[in-house]
Amino acid sequence: MTKHMIPAVILVGGKGTRMGGVEKPLLKLADRTLLDHVIERLRPQVSAIALATPQDASAYSEFRFRLLPDDTLGQGPLTGLSSAMRWAKEHHSSASHVALLAGDTPFLPHDLIERLADKIQSKAVCVFAQSKDQIHYSTGFWPLSSHATLQTYRERSEDRSLRGLARQIGFHSVEWSEDEDPFFNINTPEELERAETRIVRLNPR
Repeated sequence: MTKHMIPAVILVGGKGTRMGGVEKPLLKLADRTLLDHVIERLRPQVSAIALATPQDASAYSEFRFRLLPDDTLGQGPLTGLSSAMRWAKEHHSSASHVALLAGDTPFLPHDLIERLADKIQSKAVCVFAQSKDQIHYSTGFWPLSSHATLQTYRERSEDRSLRGLARQIGFHSVEWSEDEDPFFNINTPEELERAETRIVRLNPR
């Protein structure tokens, strides 16, 4: 499967409690939102992009992408994944997987989708990025054939995490070994400051 067959959904529905309850993807990094940085790196790699948003999606209307508001409260990224799978199945019928990405990871690799796609060995198995001995369950491919499994998991599991669902479905991982983690995500003001330092170093004037 090539990148041209991969639709992608960016999760932007988190509460951002450690940032004071703000919409994290809308925080500014080098005068642009975190979401702008994610989109810039992702757009050349995929066939289409949608945003999995909170139920009130008005803050994201300016981005001109398909908005997928949460259908259920209190289930975290599982709700976004469910919306992502429905959208991909309805509008991208040739795709076997949908890519799920986090909206607070501004340094995504430029070869992310290509390397993940190369690892697909089955239409029924997930593929995730891995770095620093950590598997990133919110950065990877989810098989559209597992939509029914997801719905059952949402109804019956007490865990309700992407990790728990991935272990139930089965997955492979692709490791990135750069010194600076390309999947660094921003949860605190201190991490936003670190990202500012890093982006200045990457883009000196």
